[in-house]
Amino acid sequence: MRARLLFVTVALAVGTLLLLPGAPVVRANGGIDAGQNPLTAWSVNPLPSLVLLLFAYLYLNGLANWERPSHRVTRWQRVSFFAGLLAIFLALQTPIDALADHSFAFHQLQHILIRMVGPLLMLLGAPLTPMLRGLPRWALLGIVRPIVRNPKVRRAYQFFTNPVLTTVFFLSTLYVWQIPGPHNLALQNYGVHQIMHFGMWFSGFMFFWLVVDPKPHRSKLHYGLRVLYLGLIVIPNTLLGAAITFSNDVLYSGYAEVKQPFGLSLMTDQQLGGLLLWVPGDMMSVMVAGVVMAMWYQRENEGAEVGAVPH
Repeated sequence: MRARLLFVTVALAVGTLLLLPGAPVVRANGGIDAGQNPLTAWSVNPLPSLVLLLFAYLYLNGLANWERPSHRVTRWQRVSFFAGLLAIFLALQTPIDALADHSFAFHQLQHILIRMVGPLLMLLGAPLTPMLRGLPRWALLGIVRPIVRNPKVRRAYQFFTNPVLTTVFFLSTLYVWQIPGPHNLALQNYGVHQIMHFGMWFSGFMFFWLVVDPKPHRSKLHYGLRVLYLGLIVIPNTLLGAAITFSNDVLYSGYAEVKQPFGLSLMTDQQLGGLLLWVPGDMMSVMVAGVVMAMWYQRENEGAEVGAVPH
């Protein structure tokens, strides 16, 4: 009951934010209209909010219906899950989305939220069991169970969660969309833009799925290898960010076709975007490595305690 009440409250709050007087309607990926205040350019495309509210409902409903938990979902894990939803909401519904069509720097901020912050925080919330338990019984038994038990699906899962393939996918998704051609195309084509956003979210979700090991999932990677992978991805991220930051040419001509917010030049905007890609991206990898090491330490302590129990 409390979960449903909280869900309704959140839904009403989001709906109010999207329909606030003085928050002009912004076309999905249409940028900022002439004379419009960038800080009021909220997106009213309802799809991201509806999906996020569905995730929130399933999570809360699953927790409410989970009478005998096989593993405890702590308060900080719940906060982490909703912080992840908030990060994606900020990226796709607030003025960040509109500014991203005009500014390479804001586009990189948006990508960090979609690709790294959102997926990581959601998975740290251990969402698998609560969201499955939050589904209607007919969906769980009639749709999810047959899919999970299908041998072809299981083989595909084993293939796509290969650590090497997942890491290559995570990095290649980043690199492909920083190439001027695909990046400029995404600015001009709504469908391509949505493919870019979904690809970044999905690649981040798959990568962190193996790294943070949300219960009851068990990652194929040993904790030491996870820390190594997180260290290795810093190198290509640094190279890409530095190449963009120190480039002598404007790489992304798509931003020249629209007004630059806050009076930034194209070159300054590009340099700020390169720095955002470079420094926060590297810092995220380092911080996640610290989280993984803490998880490793906790798991080792739990194993030692179990081994010390007299039989």
